[in-house]
Amino acid sequence: MSVVQLDATRAPETVATTFVVVADRFLGITADERVHTVSGLVALLRSGRFVDQELAVHLGQGVTRHDLDYLEHVAAVHAPQARVRVVGEIAEPARRHHVHKYQHSNVLLAGLRRIEENAFEADLRLDSDNELLLDHQTGEHVQGIVVIEAVRQLFLAAFELEYGVRRPQEHFYIVWNNVDLRFTSFLFPLPATLHAQLTPVSIDDPGKLQFVIETDVRQFGKSVAGSRIEFTALPNDRIAQIERAKAAKAVTAYLGVPA
Repeated sequence: MSVVQLDATRAPETVATTFVVVADRFLGITADERVHTVSGLVALLRSGRFVDQELAVHLGQGVTRHDLDYLEHVAAVHAPQARVRVVGEIAEPARRHHVHKYQHSNVLLAGLRRIEENAFEADLRLDSDNELLLDHQTGEHVQGIVVIEAVRQLFLAAFELEYGVRRPQEHFYIVWNNVDLRFTSFLFPLPATLHAQLTPVSIDDPGKLQFVIETDVRQFGKSVAGSRIEFTALPNDRIAQIERAKAAKAVTAYLGVPA
């Protein structure tokens, strides 16, 4: 066993160096010298900068278990006397069927929890290979479209955990009726939480369930974004009929337009 260990529990008596590590995708925030990408930290370890220091590495977004294993290996080789303490945990993504996604990399929630009836919380989880980050990630903050998708996943999960479980054999299609979004600050690739309050509006008709959900995205106790969304949950077979009929009308309208 190497003397270099990633100890997630032991509190050191002294901390010589404290910083944040994020996935390479979030290079922009490393303009702050207290933040390093995984690759950047590897380079520093190899340079001999941390020969025998005590390091407190706070996990930012996108860091994987594989990244931590690699950092431990590099530290063991290039800084064998260093003591590395990791602050934070590698979050497991929420279940894909709760957020209606196929790929784990596209799940933006972790630690999804029902705190009381119709109230939910989750931690933000950004994977470097998330579909919304592949073609546009600039500056130090996380793009607004990622926040919108995280909110979308949270209200889907809230519905599934509160009402979907009551009819496990039924598959629902969610229709947005109205969306009110607000952004009050930047969201950075650091830990953040999402909160949701789901309010049933009309649930007497099992073929048409209507809700309002209010969400709040917070980072270090400060709200950075919020939303109020009105939506309807319809059984898949019903929405398929409605959608097919509307699609046929759209095609007819298009073909009826003079060339």
